[in-house]
Amino acid sequence: ASSPSAPSAPSAARMTTTMAMGRLLASSAARCRRLPARSALRSPWRSLLLAARGPYGVSSSSSSSPSPPPRRPLFLRAADAAAEADEPSGPPPVEEFARTELRVGKIVEVWPHPEADKLWCEKIDLGEEEPRQILSGLREFYSQEEMENRTVVVVANLKKSKLRGMESFGMVLAASNEAHDKVELVEPPEGSEVGERVSLATFDVTETPPANAKKKGNSVWRSVAPYLKTNAEGVATYDGVPLVTKSGEVVAPSLKDCTVG
Repeated sequence: ASSPSAPSAPSAARMTTTMAMGRLLASSAARCRRLPARSALRSPWRSLLLAARGPYGVSSSSSSSPSPPPRRPLFLRAADAAAEADEPSGPPPVEEFARTELRVGKIVEVWPHPEADKLWCEKIDLGEEEPRQILSGLREFYSQEEMENRTVVVVANLKKSKLRGMESFGMVLAASNEAHDKVELVEPPEGSEVGERVSLATFDVTETPPANAKKKGNSVWRSVAPYLKTNAEGVATYDGVPLVTKSGEVVAPSLKDCTVG
């Protein structure tokens, strides 16, 4: 019988490599069996950590007190600071009110706005070279006859505005109830002179130049207007101080404790 043939050189090399890899894997497995599991190494530290910490990642010693809220982003904190700075701290001083130019005027001409059902167009004498054209949303509260030759108080240093195509150079002052379904023009006392500035009972504004309505950023009226109201007697007031002319107090005929603007 013939003897088995010897393996070729390439086959012998592959067998040697395979056997070597097998021995290496077996040795690695034995070493791994001798080492404790990774979780076993970690468990003492993990148990200590869990014992010292509460359910929300805070120390168990302070778990009874609430955790502080997360800090707001910087840009939001900056916005908060700016908003607080813009909030009014109270009514402007009387010196600021004095820069608002309230004058006694007399309506010398009235006609309906051709394109707006709620607007009257008025020519108002303020003691200037020519009467001013002023538009007022009072048609549902006053007839044309009631408006003509009426004495009113005018905010005279507002920027020019345009209402439905017509220019207006000021605003007449009126009181309104909370529902805005009753509006009354505030009235200077009898004997007030056309063009006379309206002062406060505690402060004479005639020595204070009014703010320039054409100057950019002039917001005097916007700052004082929220503090104009009628009191329990119907007297128009600024922060509780009566508005007056040389002849007496400015009043609304029947609206008490109402806004003025």
